[in-house]
Amino acid sequence: MLTAPDWVLGSQYLRENAPELIPFIDKYGVCTLQPEAPQKYFGTLLTGIISQQLPPEVSLAMVKKLEETVGTPITPEAVAAASDEALCACGIMQQKVIYLKGFADAVLTGKVTMDKFDSMTDAEITKQLTQIKGLGQWTAEMFLLLALCRTDIAPTADFIFQKRVKEIFNLSAMPKRKQILELTEHWRPWRSLAVWYLWQEK
Repeated sequence: MLTAPDWVLGSQYLRENAPELIPFIDKYGVCTLQPEAPQKYFGTLLTGIISQQLPPEVSLAMVKKLEETVGTPITPEAVAAASDEALCACGIMQQKVIYLKGFADAVLTGKVTMDKFDSMTDAEITKQLTQIKGLGQWTAEMFLLLALCRTDIAPTADFIFQKRVKEIFNLSAMPKRKQILELTEHWRPWRSLAVWYLWQEK
């Protein structure tokens, strides 16, 4: 089981190197993010595929129905064994069923090595995940940040994060990936922690 990074150390680093984040650190205290249990990785990433372009409550209902159909935690074996009809009956569209089956197959055949994620770099994990249809950059970055608690992830495609960066740096337009990475360079190696603080702001 992974242990959480030393978020207190990260907060001290950001205080010293990113004064624009001090109000958020003061307001929200110590980060509470904890890494996910490895047996949940597959289900978390599967949820990422299902939830694309859907309201959260709709995708959560689908995942709940899927769990009732294939069991909890959701495993690649269970998804591979389920019929397309059974998966579609959970409300999942046919195209996404193809993606789910493809992802399950990739894990079972060793194309995606979730059991080795702990020893892999962020870039290696991202490369493995984004080769799967239905798993894009945003899903991979969310997984690295929220499930694995990797410390230096900047999810540049995340709308809320883009919005906060625009606000704190007084930009005239929503920033693109390259600009975000340049503006947040001084947050490294704790960009994930900075993102967590910015997400707390409603």
